[in-house]
Amino acid sequence: MESTGFLGPTSYRYLLRESQGTSDSSSELGKYTIEPRQLELGLRILDFFGRESRLLKCLTEHIYGLSRMPIVPRTVMLPALSHLWDIWDQHSMGEDAARLRMVVRIFENTYKPLTTSHKMRAPDLCQAITGVNLRWELIGAVITLASLALIHIPEHTVTLIDAQQRGKSEILPQVLEITEHLSLLTDALPLVNELLVSLKYYQMLLAVSRFGDSSRRLYSSLGELCSCIYATGMHRNDVPREHAPVFVHQWRRACLAVVYTMDKTIATALGRPPLMNRHYCILEPPLDLDEDPDPDEHESSLQSIDEHGWNVDRKHRPATTIRLRLLLAKIREEILELHLGVTGANLVRQAEDVLQRLAVMWDTCPSHMKYSVDMWHAPASMHSHQLLVLLTLNLDYLHSIFLLHRLISGDRSTNVFIVAKDILSTILVINDERERLREIRNDFTHLFLQYGLPSVQLLCTEMLHRSSTSPLTGVPGFSRAELIRELTVYVSCLSWVARPGSGNFEFCKQVKAKFTRILDEIIDPSYGTSRESIAPSETASAPAGASGVPDLLDPVHNFNTLLDWDIDSFWDPRLDIFCGSVF
Repeated sequence: MESTGFLGPTSYRYLLRESQGTSDSSSELGKYTIEPRQLELGLRILDFFGRESRLLKCLTEHIYGLSRMPIVPRTVMLPALSHLWDIWDQHSMGEDAARLRMVVRIFENTYKPLTTSHKMRAPDLCQAITGVNLRWELIGAVITLASLALIHIPEHTVTLIDAQQRGKSEILPQVLEITEHLSLLTDALPLVNELLVSLKYYQMLLAVSRFGDSSRRLYSSLGELCSCIYATGMHRNDVPREHAPVFVHQWRRACLAVVYTMDKTIATALGRPPLMNRHYCILEPPLDLDEDPDPDEHESSLQSIDEHGWNVDRKHRPATTIRLRLLLAKIREEILELHLGVTGANLVRQAEDVLQRLAVMWDTCPSHMKYSVDMWHAPASMHSHQLLVLLTLNLDYLHSIFLLHRLISGDRSTNVFIVAKDILSTILVINDERERLREIRNDFTHLFLQYGLPSVQLLCTEMLHRSSTSPLTGVPGFSRAELIRELTVYVSCLSWVARPGSGNFEFCKQVKAKFTRILDEIIDPSYGTSRESIAPSETASAPAGASGVPDLLDPVHNFNTLLDWDIDSFWDPRLDIFCGSVF
């Protein structure tokens, strides 16, 4: 693999490469030198990697045990963990010369392209990236994934995993320091491959967790990650099938799907244009099959795929979830174009068309991937982490409907109100099941803020408009008392959904205080008349005085402000909106 990576037909280098054919990859090794600064960073990382080998291995295995769908397939990572430190047995690591030789060896391995063949299996790839073939991309992926685990799993779990029974406060600063060294080292690597894309993905998640989703570090990481996707050619699915095994093709599809989906998640939350565009990508989701199928049995395994691409055996595979998330993300990109684009022509008609295609797509999804509240207490109940994944997928689907109905019928329409109520009811199940869920996740702000806050704000706005005029009639199955109870529960949940000490913790306290005031006004309209300043309505579909009732929202919690996430006026730069939800 050349350092330039994928080149399209408009590149001035493209024709030269085509005329020369594939270059001899062995010549690439001599083209790169190891700078003294890189050697120093490598020594620091290697010392930590060897010293904390047991902790890193246990943390990585713990994440895979939770089925949090890390981007590196488990059939690659878990066997690799057993051989990552084999090279230590072949060197006297107490000697500086031996340590330096090992660092140089790892750089040499990393500067060689990964070669694959059609008949290769996952164990063969593990052998090619571990032991004497150890690479910086794999070392970085393990350390960064372990750092994410340290941030998000409960304190008592960390103590149980660590043989020295250290707490987070002692371990985490050391790990984060090494991840900074890793970023500097890997940024200078000349080649791009599936392992490096996976590492960059983990580094982006770490940037979200540490610096918040409005930080420069996140956008720098996301931009670099998208660039790596393009440099590998994953967006064009350009590796011939005879040059790579099935599991590598699956891995590449999964990488593209996960990054594309995350890009749309961040774009939606911030109201910013996405960085990846479907018009330049062949968005083929991974097949709904096991991660490392036998090449000789691959054709027969395809017989279990139905006409919509789903496996008829109804198993919950990582590829199954990634596939559904990609389908939802492709629709979400169209919704973002309608909300954030500059054309503005025929928005209602276009939104109706997207809504219809969204419904068709959802109808073709297998029933075992569609969330139902009854699943929590079914006789053959799934594991909590699987239920949480299905709940999140359902919320993503409902949120797309919510955004489309805002365009079709306005913010005060019955359709918008109904889907907002569905979103609220779905989120509140987390409150009922929080004891089951805390073992796999200690922060739920991604769900309560990104999905819940816009819906709750809309519901509160509508309740305020109608509280002194007429009840909310004409909405099937609506109960004003039930809605007030659910809004009250949502507000109370803001006390515990965020990790103490995180940016979300203070943010949730502020939001709770503001919504408590709003609920007081809904329950007792006379409360609002005693306030010293009342702001007029700013909702698009109900200007001030249109309903005969003043809008009781002040400028800080105006509907459009919170719905569109106005980070300039009401945003904590440390806000960790995606913590624990995307790896």
